[in-house]
Order: sequence, then C-alpha cells, then structure tokens
Amino acid sequence: MLNTTLPAVARSLYVSTVIPTIDQVTALAQEFDQQTPQKIIELALNQEGEIAISFSGAEDVVLIDMAHRSGKPFRVFSLDTGRLHIETYQYLETVRKHYGITLEICMPEPEPVQAMVNAKGMFS
Repeated sequence: MLNTTLPAVARSLYVSTVIPTIDQVTALAQEFDQQTPQKIIELALNQEGEIAISFSGAEDVVLIDMAHRSGKPFRVFSLDTGRLHIETYQYLETVRKHYGITLEICMPEPEPVQAMVNAKGMFS
C-alpha cells in the first residue's frame, strides 16, 4: 500500500510506470520547495520499498546522516571503478564503521577496465 503521507503529486509519480513529465517534476519542485531536507528524506524513507543512497564522497555523508537519524531502513551503495584513491577507500570504511551500516560496493567487470587502461593509459 502506498504511504499517503507523501504529497499528492509525489504519490502520482510513485505509482506511475512512465518517466515523469516536466509538469510533474515542476509540481514536485513547487510542492517540496518549502520542505526541509530532513522532511524530504523522511517522506522518501516512509515509502514502500527500499531507498538507496549513492555514496561517492564527503558530500553524500549528509544524506546518510539524515537517513540514519530518521531510524528508518535504507541502503547505501558506492560505485567502485577499481581506480579510486586509497583515501576514498579509507573514507568509505570510516563512514561504514561510524554509522554501523553496510556499504554495497558495485564494481565493473575487470576485463573492460583493464582493456581501457591498456588502450588509453592509467589516467584516462
């Protein structure tokens, strides 16, 4: 069942199986314009299904922190290209430990990455 605490325009998008129109996106922007980021996260986390937060660096921790403080379940994933700086891996681990969360690390198949590096170099 759809959570009715979500504003009407957002509910219509939630059950929609098509890409939202510009008018729907504009209506959502207007509806959420005066909401705090915490309220928007809370509304999202109150929906059926899972919410996943993409984590690529320090700026994303604010979303993780708000979701964590809500007490609601959420997922966090990160895209690991296999070419991240060591400090990025260390930071991922710091955030994982601090919030006591599982970080889903998504990695590409190694063969295409190796082929790209061989063809274009390490810094392509």
